Amino acid sequence: MLLNYRNKKYLLVLVLLGLCLLFISCREKKKKTTPKVDKKEIRDIREKMDVKILRYEEQLFTMNQDSMAQILERLKNDYAVFLGEHPSTPENIKQLKNFINYSVHQKVYKEIKKQYPDLKDLEKAFTSAFSFIQYHFAETTFPKIYTVLSGFNFERPIIYEDTFLIINIDMYLGADYAYYKRLGGMVPQFIINHYSREYIMRDCMREMAYKYMKYNFNTNSLLEEMLIEGKRWMFVEMTLPDLHDTIIAGYTLEKLQWAEQNESNVWTYLINKEYLYSNDNMMIKKLIYEAPFTAYFGNNSPGQIGTWIGWQICRSWIKNNPDRKITDLMNEKDPQKILKESKYKPRKQ
Repeated sequence: MLLNYRNKKYLLVLVLLGLCLLFISCREKKKKTTPKVDKKEIRDIREKMDVKILRYEEQLFTMNQDSMAQILERLKNDYAVFLGEHPSTPENIKQLKNFINYSVHQKVYKEIKKQYPDLKDLEKAFTSAFSFIQYHFAETTFPKIYTVLSGFNFERPIIYEDTFLIINIDMYLGADYAYYKRLGGMVPQFIINHYSREYIMRDCMREMAYKYMKYNFNTNSLLEEMLIEGKRWMFVEMTLPDLHDTIIAGYTLEKLQWAEQNESNVWTYLINKEYLYSNDNMMIKKLIYEAPFTAYFGNNSPGQIGTWIGWQICRSWIKNNPDRKITDLMNEKDPQKILKESKYKPRKQ
């Protein structure tokens, strides 16, 4: 039976849409440049892992407050990072009760339980990420992982030390969560936009990245800062290979496309202005720190465009050094050597 005109038009739209999606998918896969891995070995490592997240907020807010002293003593081994050695002193119990019974905290806890009734998806994500880390860094050790209701610790949503990693879960309740608006001018909207579930693993891996890289603590040049931050983004990509670039960078799709389309122009600008080896702190901040856009390139540009370029240099290093270990890149502190070995040369759009 012959298709009528309307059906033909509908079929054509479906075909074109399918081709567009295929193109976008292929384009995304082409962009991904992560170190080569033995998938079977990764799978074997993953099967031996058993990652559990300890929920401090749940322990607190479900606690029988009449028996708090005894319960705290029972919890202090697993939650020593919060409770210390002597959690059941009258002063400590009073402070904890005030914290728990504060009406705002009660409401926030209810929202946490609503959005995070369990953490199986996060435990699975950590298991996968840790398997990639152990594959590349065999001698590593992993921290205990906790979630906590922090009272909106917006300055440090993720707290990482060598032996523990704390997720301030009240900082990941969605950009539209009502209480975030009460943070006032302390936190700009472009930061609040990242207070969502999909950014938890990204933020954790960014913090953990410092452990697996060497860098100069008194770094001054823009290129050094670009590569330090670029390595952190690359570490996220390496440990969370299915995470989309928009989440890794914290960009909207439009900002990501701007970065891709203007990569060569930005690189040329930095070279022509002789910024790469400059130690101008104000200039470095404008190119590296989080912002709604990069001042040098207008409102349509994304923030942290210097970090974006640093990430692309790291990707280029991986692509052009397929037989070398990722530790070679992570341990190299000489930015000029990394740049040379990367053979980085962005294509003009």
